[in-house]
Amino acid sequence: MKKWLIIASILVLCFIGFVGGAYIKALQPKKEAGSAAFKKAREEAGLRTMDDFYLYNGQDSYSVIIGKGENGTKKVVWLPEDKKKKLVVEDYKDGKSKKEILRIAEEKLNPQKIISVKLGMEKNVPLWEVTYLDESERFNYDYYDFKTGEWLKYYRSI
Repeated sequence: MKKWLIIASILVLCFIGFVGGAYIKALQPKKEAGSAAFKKAREEAGLRTMDDFYLYNGQDSYSVIIGKGENGTKKVVWLPEDKKKKLVVEDYKDGKSKKEILRIAEEKLNPQKIISVKLGMEKNVPLWEVTYLDESERFNYDYYDFKTGEWLKYYRSI
């Protein structure tokens, strides 16, 4: 009996180790993309720190970094995947914060659960993308202007 308990414990520990290793390996590409994006933002936009990183895939793909610039001001840098497009830099204080967008979304949408809130860019307009579940547990996406918090568009019941 004791022998079976030891064998079962070893198998459970191996399984946990395997799942943990797979999870860490799955996150590696995002970590590498964040490092590469921060390096480019440091070189081209003068960022000194990286506080947050988002990958946005809409009409165009962007890496978005929030961090502090040379003089300590909080900045947002949108790096397009398309080399023909230029990067965009904004002061974080000139737009709505993540907390403000969460408050607007919760008041307006009454979501069952908010999945994510991240920065992106569509047609050269910096925006916040709010992904949430509605009362029927369907995915919904709402987009808000970064500067004004104005609602731009949505995709419902996906």
